[in-house]
Amino acid sequence: MRFWFLHCFIALAITITAPLSSIAAGKISFGVPPWPGVTVKSHVVMQILDAMGYESEAFEVGPPIIYKTMTADDMDVFLGAWTPQQNPMLDPVVEKGKVVKVRSNLSDALIGMCVSEAAWTGGVRTVDDLHKHADRFDKTIYDIEPGTGMHTAISKMIDTNVGQLGDWRHLGTSTPMMLAAVENRMDGNKWVVFGCWKPHWMETRLNIRFLEGIPGTEDLISASKVFTVTRSGFAEEYPELQKFFENFVVPSSVQSEWINQFGYQKKPAAEVARRWIADNLDTVVTWLEDVRTIDGKNAAAALRASMAQ
Repeated sequence: MRFWFLHCFIALAITITAPLSSIAAGKISFGVPPWPGVTVKSHVVMQILDAMGYESEAFEVGPPIIYKTMTADDMDVFLGAWTPQQNPMLDPVVEKGKVVKVRSNLSDALIGMCVSEAAWTGGVRTVDDLHKHADRFDKTIYDIEPGTGMHTAISKMIDTNVGQLGDWRHLGTSTPMMLAAVENRMDGNKWVVFGCWKPHWMETRLNIRFLEGIPGTEDLISASKVFTVTRSGFAEEYPELQKFFENFVVPSSVQSEWINQFGYQKKPAAEVARRWIADNLDTVVTWLEDVRTIDGKNAAAALRASMAQ
């Protein structure tokens, strides 16, 4: 029944394939929300797996579907489990033994709410300052798609009237559409508040500031860790890949550059990933320490050979 559930939901699938060197080879499925950082990070990992002889495919779906399909054994890996924002979705399936948190692959992330520099200069420094200038913001908070941890956390804040935001509009859409709306308001000299995070190019390319939290914003505004998670049983089926994922960690500065090239400069994610791997092989091979390819060869050597082609 593998993948029956997944295909009921997925409209877009991007497949990366490679010749298998063993009949024991498996197709590793990745859940990839439409987030630039996770997109490039997934391509980096999939290209490494490709060099190891594994077939991989990435499905562009949001966290709710990812966790749902993982519990049905129809999704293998997710590299974007943001905590604590996704804890309401993640913790229950971890506690049931359906999903496994492997390790934090990004430990210096930050998520919260941001305002334009004009709003900051105008006195908006905390979430509690927003309602004091409600008309300047058109009582609107821009955000990413419903079902994400960020969207859920902001919705909860509005529903519970945190910071007197109970009558504000909450517009959720894709990251590119949200940032286009943010830039449009900033270009028109209008104040704007929106869900934000780092690593991301928005921090370096937009003149914005992170707001300080107040009581009731804890689910949203916090330092974050991003985990690699796998479905139950994955480690036993793919012990060599489990070793790799236990080693896999990316600094926010690296991921920000990936996001800049893919999300802002519009370079293809696969191209960004391959170039970065080729230019940083000494770093990548540390993730492959004591890891073997699907046919038992040295994974680091196999990757170097793949990059030399």
